[in-house]
Amino acid sequence: MKQTMKVLIIALLLSAGVLTTLSARDKSIAVGAQIGFTSTGVIADIGLGSMYVQAGINYPLGITYIAAQTDSKDKFFDIYTFNADVSQAFALSDNFDLKVGIGTTAFTNFGPVVIGFAGPVLKGEYWIPNKNTGLFLNLNIPLIAYGFVEGDTNFDGGIVYNPLLPLVGLVTSTVGVLYSF
Repeated sequence: MKQTMKVLIIALLLSAGVLTTLSARDKSIAVGAQIGFTSTGVIADIGLGSMYVQAGINYPLGITYIAAQTDSKDKFFDIYTFNADVSQAFALSDNFDLKVGIGTTAFTNFGPVVIGFAGPVLKGEYWIPNKNTGLFLNLNIPLIAYGFVEGDTNFDGGIVYNPLLPLVGLVTSTVGVLYSF
């Protein structure tokens, strides 16, 4: 049993070392823009070997569009979204990476309310040959919802699981462009 575990750990370390050198992107820092129903804004993607950390500051244009089509007085909501993820890159070709990781999308009004979704993330990145520009698709698969509401007598925060939460990924997923330097 212990021998099998040692062999497995050594194999994982060797494969992680090999995968560290494989990536479609030559530079470790990239910035860009993304567009999605709940997340339209700027992002930064930082490479740490074959691991990548991405963070974005966004505005929910899709929700704002729906509000503008109603009789609501509020045409622009006082809600902002933040997204972040940590992912492992797998080079499928010289120009294409598949990234698998975990991530979150959080909604806040910079006040007493924070609501978000967290779960696995699948990302495809295509880097244009001999250019510093890449295109990406970010698919979120939320498994939990979390939140905090200050001063609410009915709900003051917590974590919720529902089997239908992965459907929220249809509106939290994004597409965009990255520029590495």
